[in-house]
Amino acid sequence: MTTVLVLPVILLAAAYAVLRNWSRGERAQVGVNAGAIESTDDSAERAPTLRSRRYGLVGRPDQLVRVGNVLIPVEQKPKARRLYGSHILQVGAQCLLVQEVYGVRPPYGIVVLAGGARHQVDFSAVLEQRLLDAMDQMRAMLRASAPPEPRWMDRKCRACPYHHTCWGNGAD
Repeated sequence: MTTVLVLPVILLAAAYAVLRNWSRGERAQVGVNAGAIESTDDSAERAPTLRSRRYGLVGRPDQLVRVGNVLIPVEQKPKARRLYGSHILQVGAQCLLVQEVYGVRPPYGIVVLAGGARHQVDFSAVLEQRLLDAMDQMRAMLRASAPPEPRWMDRKCRACPYHHTCWGNGAD
């Protein structure tokens, strides 16, 4: 009789161990070593779109990971080999949105680059101010109705369907 009960318990324990290891592998693959993935933008049930009227900001992190009572935004950049300033501002914006929507300030966000390289971006007061300043500059450009100064990004600009709008006919 005890063998009849012991065998299912052993099978359940083995299944639990396999699922736990699989879950760790999945978290490592998206660059998350701790916490539970709360939502992900590439799943059947999409991650929520976060909105802030106060800041006039909308965004959707690739993942939201729960660490304790805090949600940490994770942004995937699978083709990027290094961390750019735009990545830092994007995850900063997502941290600001998480704070606005959920009422708890994330201490950091995560950017995962090509090959799974994971970068933790501290959501400091300095980063928040940089983000707010950048948003003010973008809004000023929109109000001025003048195009921003062009910045040549050869590979991206040539591939863009709006290339001639930004650069005119003789930009090449």
